[in-house]
Amino acid sequence: MVRQTLTHLGPKVLAGRMVREYVERLYTPAALAHRALTPEPARELATWKSRVRAAWPRVTVDHVETSVATTTAELGTTLSLRVRVGLGDLDPDDVEVQAVAGRVDGQDRITDATAVPLKPVGGPDLEGRRVYEGPLSLDRTGPFGYTVRILPTHRLLATSAELGLVAVPSEDVGEGAGVLLR
Repeated sequence: MVRQTLTHLGPKVLAGRMVREYVERLYTPAALAHRALTPEPARELATWKSRVRAAWPRVTVDHVETSVATTTAELGTTLSLRVRVGLGDLDPDDVEVQAVAGRVDGQDRITDATAVPLKPVGGPDLEGRRVYEGPLSLDRTGPFGYTVRILPTHRLLATSAELGLVAVPSEDVGEGAGVLLR
């Protein structure tokens, strides 16, 4: 039985493939990041992290609007998202505003998610809020949902999750909390 299992699964669990994936996905990016982080960029990153952490409590997703060119949202349709956010003391270059979309499970949680960056449109309004826009393609059948999130971003971060900061719509944002299409 073990021999039969190895015959069928062997090509999928080859050590060479696993080592290559580790090198390509983890070790090479880590080595490049290490080389880029000389003392001056390290100080720059530390200062930026401190500034972002201090300003993050004022980062908000205030309103999300969705429009669709047709009367119904169906497979192949593209939704147009327009999001109003508050960045507090941060600049648009300090954050990435994303639409996160995917299938929805029985508990209305997004699974198999895809993140789509939204682009800033114009400058701040009178309240200091900024508008981000972007398309969201309905490329899957079945229950579908989306939400919006704001993540810190910097060229020297290994990942946007490094700081452990994310801003999402509050429940009282209404339509902006995300949409569930069944």
